[in-house]
Amino acid sequence: MDISLENIDNIEDFFITYILYKEGKTIHQISKIRNLTNYQVNEQLIEAKLKLKHLFNPNEKIDTDIIDEILILDKSKRLELILGLNESELLDFKRKLYKRIIKEKNAEDIIKLIWCVGELKDERFLDLLHDLTYKKHSDIRRITYSAIKKIASPKSKEVLENGLYDTNPQTKMYCAKALSELGDENTLKILRFILRKNNNEKDYVINEYKKTIEILEKR
Repeated sequence: MDISLENIDNIEDFFITYILYKEGKTIHQISKIRNLTNYQVNEQLIEAKLKLKHLFNPNEKIDTDIIDEILILDKSKRLELILGLNESELLDFKRKLYKRIIKEKNAEDIIKLIWCVGELKDERFLDLLHDLTYKKHSDIRRITYSAIKKIASPKSKEVLENGLYDTNPQTKMYCAKALSELGDENTLKILRFILRKNNNEKDYVINEYKKTIEILEKR
């Protein structure tokens, strides 16, 4: 089946929503374009993803099932699914997760997948996460730094220090919290410099920077 806008007259309605989603449109944008509620858009996406499962050949189906399921579930169900995997299934899931993050174009799907990485707390994802901190999409950067914070590896210290200059306030807060455990004298210099030079920062970010400074000074 040709699932594309060129074949729009021959595909089911929910596939049109799915195509827009895969092009990178957000749920809100699709709801405006298609004159649907957010709930209706989500229902159509679920229907499209479930239908696509039956269109894959057997080998492809095995390779995509768990990631597609993760993208449909809410946070609590995602975590429940991950915690229910045995050692072999978990290893397989991590491989598929890594590959899917690299090739996925939809920002909302990428965010869900990176969230899973944070819950896994596996250092083998760090190189990928470090690269994702350069994404233009601020929410992708935010969730990436959150995942890096959860993994809490000393290998991420410089990356977290760079995050202190990010434009997203929550990202800055995540980085400061992580650096309270991973930071050193250089981290202190950066934080002090930022506080001296930046008078327009959010209060909760400034407070987090000050807390981290205090912790590092005592250490």
